[in-house]
Amino acid sequence: MKKIILFLCAMACWFGCQKPEVIQFYVAADGNDENPGTFSQPFATLERSRDAIRNLAGRHAGVQVLVRSGVYVLQQPLVFEPQDSAPKGRTILYKAFQDEKPLISGGRIITGWQKKEKNQWTVILDRVVDEGWWFRDLYKDGVRLRRGRFPRQGMLTIRSASPDAKQISFEEKLPILSVQDLELVILQNWSISRALISAMDPQGVLTRTPCGWVGHEWTTAQPGKRAYLENALASVDEPGEWHLDRHSGLLTYQAAENENPNDHSFIAPYCEQLLILQGRRGEPVRGIHFQGFDFAHAGWSLPEIGYAGIQACFYGPGYLTDPTYGLPLAIQWSYAEQCGFERCRLQHTGASGMGLSAGCRDNRIEGCTFADIGGNGVMCGWRAEADRPPRNWFDTDWPDPGDVPRHNRISNCLVTRCGAQLFGAVGIFDAFSCNTAILHNWVYDLPYTGISIGFRWDTTATSQCSCRVENNHIHEVMKLLADGGGIYTLGRQPGTVLKGNLIHDVHRSFFTHGGAPNNGIFFDEGSKGFWIEKNVIYATSGEAIRFNQNKKEWHSWKDNAFCRSPDDPDFPKEVAAQAGLQPAYADIAK
Repeated sequence: MKKIILFLCAMACWFGCQKPEVIQFYVAADGNDENPGTFSQPFATLERSRDAIRNLAGRHAGVQVLVRSGVYVLQQPLVFEPQDSAPKGRTILYKAFQDEKPLISGGRIITGWQKKEKNQWTVILDRVVDEGWWFRDLYKDGVRLRRGRFPRQGMLTIRSASPDAKQISFEEKLPILSVQDLELVILQNWSISRALISAMDPQGVLTRTPCGWVGHEWTTAQPGKRAYLENALASVDEPGEWHLDRHSGLLTYQAAENENPNDHSFIAPYCEQLLILQGRRGEPVRGIHFQGFDFAHAGWSLPEIGYAGIQACFYGPGYLTDPTYGLPLAIQWSYAEQCGFERCRLQHTGASGMGLSAGCRDNRIEGCTFADIGGNGVMCGWRAEADRPPRNWFDTDWPDPGDVPRHNRISNCLVTRCGAQLFGAVGIFDAFSCNTAILHNWVYDLPYTGISIGFRWDTTATSQCSCRVENNHIHEVMKLLADGGGIYTLGRQPGTVLKGNLIHDVHRSFFTHGGAPNNGIFFDEGSKGFWIEKNVIYATSGEAIRFNQNKKEWHSWKDNAFCRSPDDPDFPKEVAAQAGLQPAYADIAK
């Protein structure tokens, strides 16, 4: 009996010492959620794999969900909550199978085009009427199409604006268009406004909401600012333009000569968000990672209050006493810890791309691509609403210090063509966070600022500190608006380092309003406490460095190279060569 007991104890110890296994599930577009999720019998949806992981019993070293190529169409955002977390010290990895490229789409394919006249094709979308499906973006073969606009080329010039910024007249004569869902878009200095039009005549328009912030001259309608009208059926006259009538569901597309749209892939966004990591204070989502996915087709509808842009895609109704808002995010993180996205691609969104909100800590966004984004590309410190008096803007810190995002990393990412709908967008945004690392990113082709850090307009101490903005390659930004730069800063930021960044080709558009220049690095109001080292800046329309309500002596400087062109014998080639994507991630630019 003693021998048997000793044998059983030994076996128990042996089994107890064995390393737990990594469990694998498989997902395929032609799978079935009734399947067990094996290689030969995969699940059909990510939701099913998530739920299977919730139900796992026993010890495991982690879980891998291997997802095959195909399009995974969402009915609603894919949500991960605290119960979906990995056990402490382990990882749940959702990964593209081998070199395949699964696409998570919030869109709907549009087919059944019928030819009408003058190369216009139409289709009736019953869901628009039956479900209130309203979209402002349409993609053909992966390319964003333009809604009908006036003027066809160039822009209007404002002649006058009423004190409430609703009655706007123009230097140019207007056609009489249907005002149903017709928008007026105004380029402010560093933001834009979008407002629905309620009436018009050849001299001007009357909008339902203010075209900018009433009483704030830089962000409200003023003589000399540029504008255009968008979304009139009568303006659909160039190949690739389109219009949706939300009351009848009639979608109209202007084809090129001899083009048949039924030979192409048309997709319109249906979901506003694609994926949400939704932890809670004290109960974070932990240890979930995504690798190798494409995400696309998240929509956004202009709200009833309109869009009076403040800065960096925060907006409100146009009155300083009202709450202000942040654009929704296609991929949103809240109270997420030790999570990550690697080698994923997010594109074709109506609002902002990916953002880390309250309580996000020790997360990584590595080797990802953000392209054709309606608003900001990547954000750390995103908030949905600001309603704290007296101004109700987003220049106040987190009410709970435990909500401050800490130790998050955005690195080796390609960020381009953000601000596709809302031109005041930035490529990478960081505010009211601590120890954010923004490293080796390639940021280019933007209407406004490349990287923006800080959001307090004075030297008041906040949670913003110790951010590292290093070895980023930033160029061809500030292509439409003014008063920004390759890197833009606000407020006191002790311990923050700007080092080894390569910034060039920052110019001004013909349509830019206001006298403020565009710069390599713009230290705006209250900027204080930065270490600036080995940055290389050339080919800027304004000064390489500019200060507004702060001064050079408030910062520390070492070995920077300003206004030296690459042909200059003293151009720091080795420093410049270190900026941008590192070799291990160079392939994402192909």
